[in-house]
Amino acid sequence: MPSKHCLLIPLLLLSYLVKGQNNFIPKSMEKCGVTPSKINAVSRDSQNWGYGYDSLLADLDLWEESPYVTIDSIGATVQNRAIWELTISENPEISSNHRIYIHARTHPGEEESFWVTNEMINILISESLFAEFVRSNCIFHIIPMYNPDGVELGYPRENANGVDIESGWDDIPLEPEVAVLKNRFIDLMLPVDNPIEIALNMHSSFSCTRYFVYHDAVGTSENFTVLEQQFIGGIQSYFSDGFENWDYFVSWTSGTPDQYPESWWWMNHGENVMALTYEDMNCIEAGSYDSTANAILRGACDYIGLNYSHISEDNGIDLTGLILSQNYPNPFNSKTTIQYSLPGENTVTIVIYDLKGSRIKTLINDRQAVGVKTLLWNGKNDAGRPVPAGIYLYTMASGNIITTRKMVYLK
Repeated sequence: MPSKHCLLIPLLLLSYLVKGQNNFIPKSMEKCGVTPSKINAVSRDSQNWGYGYDSLLADLDLWEESPYVTIDSIGATVQNRAIWELTISENPEISSNHRIYIHARTHPGEEESFWVTNEMINILISESLFAEFVRSNCIFHIIPMYNPDGVELGYPRENANGVDIESGWDDIPLEPEVAVLKNRFIDLMLPVDNPIEIALNMHSSFSCTRYFVYHDAVGTSENFTVLEQQFIGGIQSYFSDGFENWDYFVSWTSGTPDQYPESWWWMNHGENVMALTYEDMNCIEAGSYDSTANAILRGACDYIGLNYSHISEDNGIDLTGLILSQNYPNPFNSKTTIQYSLPGENTVTIVIYDLKGSRIKTLINDRQAVGVKTLLWNGKNDAGRPVPAGIYLYTMASGNIITTRKMVYLK
């Protein structure tokens, strides 16, 4: 890794003196809520909100000891501090691996965003079976501190130029930090076989709740809102009562804004990338960062179709031999295939339900022999009528074992 203490990256400072115009968004509608007037600079925990750039440099040295971690600078800030990125994977060169991007601490005063990200890193570099599974199938790119200048200067939301870089993605010229991250996104999208599939923008909110900033269909598409609900709902399922429902904070109700990272993602890559802002709790009650991180990682794996549910954390094998795989393709718009396997002859029932629990379609209810089986669903109910687009559950029951998965039907 390049020297973290002596890195010098030339900056064209004069090019950042002129700012473009952002769309006007009332303070009451900002993603992270209104910053309390008393928090004009560092006032909670300690200097740098309890975690500064020196702390990051120390952690980088520790993280780099992991054989699964590569650390590089992707550019520099206004004050020439390096913006460090971790790449976590068993083999980041494998082009079939899923790619996920996470950046945190855009707003220095939202330090909870780092602590959730920190727990994600801890999980991903651990020796748990889940971590091994994820590392062998995914490439994670993580920026733990996107705005180190603001952290060191004690600015709650701004970079060294006094600009909120969260809402400056339409500025001309761009702030240095925005230009660095945008170019990194471009590098990982256009020339690679496995571009980014999920891009998470980590923040924390003074509303003292955990939620994802949901984008309305007016600013995206009907199909994308179904995908958002699947993604958020999947994460919720791993941390009961930990997250607000998908409709807790609905944005983009009057169109697509152009000033946010998610704006860039939507305008350039549409439904191909699940790009969302996550807001943790920015209050004295904040905590459970490990549970939050675990839920986000597992929900993300479910969303991209990685099937981890049949692996036992005790010994790495399927204890029952009964496996219900993720349907393929997922999402789908005409028909989808469901694969399952039986360890022995038994009666099998596979039923599709909507999110209200209403039975939609019974795919099979019969005794079957051992082996791998496949079923096809064409998006119709038991009466042969097409069902509306949305999220559906399919459940397999055999003996005393019941397994459920989610799928997304698009039109």
